[in-house]
Amino acid sequence: MAILAVCGVKGGCGATTVAASLALLWQRQQRPVLAMDLCRQNLLRLHFGMAWDEGDGWRSRLDAGADWMRAAWEVGDHHLTLVPHGRVEVDVDQGEPQGDDWLRDELALLEKQAGQRTVLDLPARGVAERQQGLNAANHALVMLSAEPASCALLEMAEAELLASGLPSERILFAINHFNPLRQLDGDVELMLRKTLGPRLAPLPIHRDEAVREAFAKQRPLFDYAPESQAADDLRQLATWLSVRLDADRGGA
Repeated sequence: MAILAVCGVKGGCGATTVAASLALLWQRQQRPVLAMDLCRQNLLRLHFGMAWDEGDGWRSRLDAGADWMRAAWEVGDHHLTLVPHGRVEVDVDQGEPQGDDWLRDELALLEKQAGQRTVLDLPARGVAERQQGLNAANHALVMLSAEPASCALLEMAEAELLASGLPSERILFAINHFNPLRQLDGDVELMLRKTLGPRLAPLPIHRDEAVREAFAKQRPLFDYAPESQAADDLRQLATWLSVRLDADRGGA
């Protein structure tokens, strides 16, 4: 199973939006996909049209000793399974769920279809669920904003992923919120390409108002604005990642 952890080099890089978009695009290719939200903000579900007041999720069920997978939702044509985090008290430290490798072991039991992909939406540093996701993942996608802060934080972000056991060639990067009219955005992209080489996605994801509009209407971007620049950029990213994931997994 290809397990991709999606995270931002810092907050606001659009990791949740990209994680949801990848899951939706792969679903539409008839690829079995599991999308799991490890963030206590519980936002991934909103990209799939779940009700704002729906609070069920895997974390509260696990803490109650119940079957966490009963929080899963079948989305669309049943090729996509969504596991929301669920509503929790964000100021309460819930601790590590069931040991360091709990999620990795659980996901290994869930692979029932050949070629299945799992997309994990990782929380910020310092949250217990983040390490669970890193321990389970065999690939990572780090979202970078087109600003100098991404360059400053790049080394620290990669060091964390390497320490979790991911090899360098399986730590991939993409630039989000790119504005080609801004000289600084172009300078940052050039610097990141020199630093990361082929591990950086060939094309950035452009800043596009359609992304926010689609989220506000709780509709997939690819239905709301299929011809938008961001929709095309995300399709290109999904294709690039597919090649990398399949190559590393022997085409599985």
